Amino acid sequence: MTKPIVGSWADLGPAASQVRTAVFVHEQKIPAEMEWDVADASAVHAVVFDAAGVPVATGRLLQHAPGVGRIGRMAVLSALRGQHLGQQVLDALVQAAKDRGDHAVCLHAQTSAQGFYERLGFCPRGDVYAEVGIPHIEMELDIGK
Repeated sequence: MTKPIVGSWADLGPAASQVRTAVFVHEQKIPAEMEWDVADASAVHAVVFDAAGVPVATGRLLQHAPGVGRIGRMAVLSALRGQHLGQQVLDALVQAAKDRGDHAVCLHAQTSAQGFYERLGFCPRGDVYAEVGIPHIEMELDIGK
């Protein structure tokens, strides 16, 4: 595997779309019309490609509020989970948030991934709620200035 490539939707959209479609639309059965939104155009995206150039993991970073980034659409192909690809994407997006001057990042984690985010320093906030029919919890990481 390679390191994540960070860039715009114009550069990484087709690759990110492949991973998100496989994970969210096909595997998790989220309706396609709920997966895509206008925020992709302004987001910072990260994609990991395998040695053959196939996209295998992705995520995006939005500006949630002044100084606060919001990470979302984190996805790793099911056959490759547990190989630290999600951590590579997350680290790249946290670094992108730091680079633009954010002091914190938040995300809405599927509760099945809460432990993953906690191991990487994210803290849960609030109660579990349903998003697209899947239990989620808001989490936050202080990344300083």
